[in-house]
Amino acid sequence: MSFKGAQIKDDRPDDHGRVASRERVVAAIYETVIRPELYDSFMDVWGAHLGAALEEVPSGGDDREITIDPELQAHFVRAHEILEQIGRRSQPKSLSDQVARAPGIAVLLDRNGRVVAASAAGATLIGGVKTAAEIRADLPAHADELLAGVLARAQSGDSGAATVVLATGRTPRHLMARLVTPRGTEEAGPSVLIEALEYQWSETAEAMLITSFGLSGAEVDVVRHLLAGETLKEIAERSGRSEHTVRNQAKAVLAKTGAPSQVDLIRLVVFLINQASGRMTARESALSIPEERMEMSTGLGMQLFRAGAPDGRPVIFLHGMLDGPAPLQFNQAELMRRGLCVLAPIRPGFGTSDPIRRADQALDITVRHVEELIARERLSKPVLLGNLGGGVFAHVAASRLGRKVGGVVTAAGNVPIRSVAQFNYMAPRQRVVAYTARYAPKLLPTILRAGIAQVDGAGIDDFTTALFRPDTHDHAAIRRVGCVSPMQAGFRFSVQQGHLGFATDSHIVVRDWSSEIRRPASRAICLVGRHDPVLSADDVVAAMGQRPNHEVRVFEDAGQLLFYEHPDRVLDAVEEVAGVFA
Repeated sequence: MSFKGAQIKDDRPDDHGRVASRERVVAAIYETVIRPELYDSFMDVWGAHLGAALEEVPSGGDDREITIDPELQAHFVRAHEILEQIGRRSQPKSLSDQVARAPGIAVLLDRNGRVVAASAAGATLIGGVKTAAEIRADLPAHADELLAGVLARAQSGDSGAATVVLATGRTPRHLMARLVTPRGTEEAGPSVLIEALEYQWSETAEAMLITSFGLSGAEVDVVRHLLAGETLKEIAERSGRSEHTVRNQAKAVLAKTGAPSQVDLIRLVVFLINQASGRMTARESALSIPEERMEMSTGLGMQLFRAGAPDGRPVIFLHGMLDGPAPLQFNQAELMRRGLCVLAPIRPGFGTSDPIRRADQALDITVRHVEELIARERLSKPVLLGNLGGGVFAHVAASRLGRKVGGVVTAAGNVPIRSVAQFNYMAPRQRVVAYTARYAPKLLPTILRAGIAQVDGAGIDDFTTALFRPDTHDHAAIRRVGCVSPMQAGFRFSVQQGHLGFATDSHIVVRDWSSEIRRPASRAICLVGRHDPVLSADDVVAAMGQRPNHEVRVFEDAGQLLFYEHPDRVLDAVEEVAGVFA
């Protein structure tokens, strides 16, 4: 097989050119260690050098690693060591640090009800008190009862308890209390995190609720007063309507929005108001969907996110490499409206899920975790939804688990890599990383670690732009649908443990994994955009379209970010697959 056309920039492979190219790479890698904002320039130089090296691989060498100059390898290793020594100082080291730095209201209690951390605004709110008992004394009776319940569950070690909303009777009107178990503190039990649900009601908010859910004016009025902390009885007295009428209107609001309870409704509406206004609270600037930690039979701890309707139809979300569960946050309202209960098990090395020792264990362990999640949650034939790189794991899990799952939907999911032409199709940034992962994997940690330094610092916008260039469909889509904030929160989520998750996934997605899905699987729908910068739609059709029970849908007006740009198409497919086994 020839690598003609594989190079990214022209770098002649004669001895003089090879030395000059190597020197440019060495200079660039150390420069990006010092100045992470120059990562893009380093990737250009490394891509040119790697492209020239690939030109020298003989025909039929697709399964070989290329030979990298030992001196250059040593520089990569040294650069990685320096980056690790420098550390990731911009990132809070613990949950207490994150709470203390939060720009909004945030208070952290340990399982015994002691205040262990508070943001500046949180400390002002609680006035220097030290215990949950003192906080509870300042709450109305119902909110006091709810917070007492959360604290009791924390003391019992019940980390799966639901989030509650506390009506305060003053500003801020609502506080949100939930259980969190920071990694490495499992023996100490869960803590209680209290945050403000901050929002600003406006005509824009009213219009958004009417447009999104078809609420009537009277129903919007009920929502507005619920957010102000009023009871249904108080709303009835204020409006001159009977309490029976107001109660029916509240039930209609829950039905139209898909919110299981008034608490879920308040959380959903506050989130949507802040999204619509472009004002993100401290919590919403990160991933703001419930999470917990599960100890699995593999001996690994697994982070689990939950989104949508708690009692809805089950969906297991297999996340992409870069944005993690961010699409679930972005589409929370639609998941709730459709009555979908989405569980997102986080793969080893991503987020706070424990890493694994060898990349070739990733498929086996992920499938075992999915199977165990199905059993522990008593899920009935959940649909597997794989986004981007998570599509590999969705297909393999469906193949191995058979009728334990209801089917598969992949949104811009990967296909087995069988030829260099598939790499050549990719946009420059993705192609450099894929080439490195496939043909020079020993150097991948340095490539990834340098990119993480850019994400950690002020260069995350540059990182995003390098992935989705200004002249592409996805760049325009990001601006149009307004998903940059959750996407970047997803980027930061994915690199919490540095390059560990990426290195594991990269080992799999750049190879031919078709042997893993030979068994007949349940129904699968593969969604791909014609403007995808990583996947050729024709390649997806060729790779997946002829498999039994598989269907490929190509969207001419879409790119890679299907789940952000066209969530309706993704979730329509999920419901379609789920309906087959209803």
